[in-house]
Amino acid sequence: MASSTLVNTADAAELRLVHFLGDHDATSPFVLSCENAISNQDAPALIQTIVSHQDAIDKLILSDEGTGATCLLAVLFDRMDSSAGAGMAMGLLKQLVHAVEESNVDNVNNKTGLLCALYNLKRGPEKCWILGRILHLAAFNKCSNETSILNLLPDRKSTLGNLLEGNNLERILTGFGELNPEDERELYGIASNVIGKVAEVCRSKGLDVEATAAEASKQRFLLKMLATYGNVSAVDDEARSAAQQAAIGAISNPVALFVEQRCIMSLPPIMALKNDNPPLYSLLEIFQQGKLEDFQSFSRDVDLTAYNINKEDAVRNMRLLSLCSLATEYEQIPYDAIATTLQVDKADVEFWVIDAVSSGLLTAKMDQLQGVVLVERCAVRRFGIEQWKILQTRLNAWSKNVKGVLDGLKQSQI
Repeated sequence: MASSTLVNTADAAELRLVHFLGDHDATSPFVLSCENAISNQDAPALIQTIVSHQDAIDKLILSDEGTGATCLLAVLFDRMDSSAGAGMAMGLLKQLVHAVEESNVDNVNNKTGLLCALYNLKRGPEKCWILGRILHLAAFNKCSNETSILNLLPDRKSTLGNLLEGNNLERILTGFGELNPEDERELYGIASNVIGKVAEVCRSKGLDVEATAAEASKQRFLLKMLATYGNVSAVDDEARSAAQQAAIGAISNPVALFVEQRCIMSLPPIMALKNDNPPLYSLLEIFQQGKLEDFQSFSRDVDLTAYNINKEDAVRNMRLLSLCSLATEYEQIPYDAIATTLQVDKADVEFWVIDAVSSGLLTAKMDQLQGVVLVERCAVRRFGIEQWKILQTRLNAWSKNVKGVLDGLKQSQI
């Protein structure tokens, strides 16, 4: 929410700010140090003294005038941008925010309000960084509780909860101007950790539906974070850890974010897994391109519990994905071919077709008399040169059919 607080930027405003933060003790070392910085027109020294004095930070958090005082501090930061330099200003801004986060004052709302005041008055990379701290504060502050964390669920209609839904965070980033990949990476990383914490709390409270949705959001943010790496050589330890989480997420639930995860193999941190963690990379490759028989062969030699992957769920997902691959290759699929590929009884084929349709992977009709599945549309697991050739063949056939219809119409008119 934008702040409506009026800020007095007169010359004496800094003195009033200092006496307010010093609890109006004119002889305290804190006040005297600040007054000395003001008389020397040394804005960096003034801000450094304030952010290093925990009692002053606590006063900001506890007082009703804290938001207005924070706005005055933001004005000082702006003055530093033009005098001492943006780098020093950003460094002191980070000290202030961390001091607010680490304060023992048990009031998340007031802390968040102060950070929001700074957020509304800053711009570009600073705005992006502060937003990340606001998100982190909501879930990981020492005085956060389960209730405040659950308020981040989208259905609770909180501002931060709505921000973590869908592509809302990505859309708000477009209003920050040009950002470095590192700025976006840090924000997406924080968002994934925050929504991951929400998922943990939901699981502990038996809110399985909400937990599943939160886990999908975490996976989405992980993919966005990994996409900020331009090449394999730029991959660091943080990226390797995130890549492993994203790979396990894509294997555990390949259907929910089917479209978003379809290009996961092309992300540089995922490509780095080929050397960093070959078994996990191979398993992910099977879920992206392979069929059930590939998974069954692989799982005989690898312990899936090491990656916290449930084998029964994995088999079910591989059957759906295998059916999806069949539907890409053939427009009419015999029941026998489906039963063989999915390693199920022929009597269970219709159940799996219905499951694939319900999952949104397939649009098809079943001809029970002929024992075939007529494919109308299916999700494409990968789209390379082979898929282009198949598409070319189908377009050529469609073109010939249309030409035949048009020739028939001309003949009938004659």
